[in-house]
Amino acid sequence: MNISLPQLKAFAAVARQKSFTRAAAELGLTQSAISRSVRELEDEIDQRLFDRTTRQVELTDAGEHLSQRICHLIEEVEQTLRESQGAARPCQGAVQIASDPVLSSMSLPGWLAGCRAAWPGIGISLKDRSHEAVLQCVRSGEVDFGIATNPQAGDDLYCEGLCVDPFHAVLPSQHPLATRETVGWGDLNDANVLMLDQYSGIQPAVEQAFGVYHVRAGSLQVLGHFAAIFGMVALGLGIGIVPSRAQVAGLGPAAVMRPLRPQVTSSVMLVRRKSRSLKPNAAAVWDVLRGMEHEQTLLARVG
Repeated sequence: MNISLPQLKAFAAVARQKSFTRAAAELGLTQSAISRSVRELEDEIDQRLFDRTTRQVELTDAGEHLSQRICHLIEEVEQTLRESQGAARPCQGAVQIASDPVLSSMSLPGWLAGCRAAWPGIGISLKDRSHEAVLQCVRSGEVDFGIATNPQAGDDLYCEGLCVDPFHAVLPSQHPLATRETVGWGDLNDANVLMLDQYSGIQPAVEQAFGVYHVRAGSLQVLGHFAAIFGMVALGLGIGIVPSRAQVAGLGPAAVMRPLRPQVTSSVMLVRRKSRSLKPNAAAVWDVLRGMEHEQTLLARVG
């Protein structure tokens, strides 16, 4: 069976318009070209698709069946082809990125705004997932690349550093430690400590610091988002541990953040599959993200 996309598009247009003339106008073709495409399709499948009179065009039963099955598929095919065409050019198309909700609430809005300013023709969609789900989305090809905290590179994943984020203590503003410029890890002994859970990728780094600096918290509570930590600290329910960039979301007057010393950091990284190169537009967004953070690092050093 030799059926072409132009034949199917001509059929779908006539089915929508109930007119060869209007279908020709819709597709920017001559009426004879539309009639020829429909006739060739009918010959190929050996079915009459339209009943034609001088006044109207109606679908036959076979035409009705084909219309219900094929018209929406043509739209999907054309959309896919448009996206593929756009993806072949760095300045167009759609890019899918996965990240966890903690990162999405900190630096990602500014990063994505920078990408839009650099490439206004690229549509960027963000998928909020847990840390492990971000990596799985990358592995499966559901997204073009991911942004994750402390991912482990392996045979299937390539990771490139985006930024390093030192941990800070979040304290009630009236807490005795709030008068200090920095807080030691040992100061957390016997305290009610609030930290982010494993779904952000941060928990293992904090637990490792606890081991290195022999921290024995009075109690330990893990939470899904730094906003919950901020709220509980403001009510005097403990001392939080968050990445320094969490403060971009806004910290109320009832709580303060202080750097933890010795400094312990988490690494935010760009993650993609090793086995497949990025689409040109995804590579363009990747490069913008990397360049933005590199520029910020240089400015911080100069300052």
